[in-house]
Formats: sequence, structure tokens, C-alpha cells
Amino acid sequence: MMRIAPGRLWSLGMVKLEMEVAGLPDWQTNMENPDFAAVAVAMGFTAFSIHKPEEVESILSKAGTTEGPVLVNIFTNPESLAMPPKIEFSQMKGYALWMGKLILGGRYDEVFEAVKSNYKHLKDAL
Repeated sequence: MMRIAPGRLWSLGMVKLEMEVAGLPDWQTNMENPDFAAVAVAMGFTAFSIHKPEEVESILSKAGTTEGPVLVNIFTNPESLAMPPKIEFSQMKGYALWMGKLILGGRYDEVFEAVKSNYKHLKDAL
């Protein structure tokens, strides 16, 4: 019985985050992944995809009881930050500088998505 669960990563997250907190617009950090579920089906696997946290338990349960090889494709939020244990002022300053540079470069949508995905961490930083 074989079970595979790749995380659907959209970027080189830690490299991108290091660039952001240094105030540098990210460059060459985004990735286009293949449709792992389609590849698995083409290889004769059963495939499931998880898009929301509330789907995890039921899909993993189905995957665990399915005969034969199974792939569970786990989609992640590309804008979710990996928060350090302690946030330094210099990191917040660099992150704000990064956002400013993106806005000046016309990449408003990326700034909006980053804020929308991570505003809940603001209380941890203050």
C-alpha cells in the first residue's frame, strides 16, 4: 500500500520571505507545479486533492481506505508567512519596504494578497 502526499508549493517560501524582510522584491521564487493528481491518475493511482483545511480529515480517511496506490495533492496558501518565534523591528521595516517597492512597481495584487493572507499575524508582531 503506497500513499504519497506532496504539498502544493507555489514558491520557494523561505527564500522569498528572506527577500521580503530585506526589502527586496522577490525574483525567480515562484514555481508552476504540474497537476500532481492528473499525473497520478495517468500512472494508475487514485488521486484526491485537498483545497481547504476542513477537507483534510475526510480525504485522508478516504485515502487510507482506498486499495492500491494513492496520491493526496495538498494545496497550500502561497501567501502564508512562516512566522519566526520573535519578530524583529528590522524585519517589519524590511517587509514594509518590500510592499512599498511592489506598489511602486505596479504589483498591487501581490501586496493585497499578502496583507489579506497575513493580517491575522499583526497582533503577534506588536
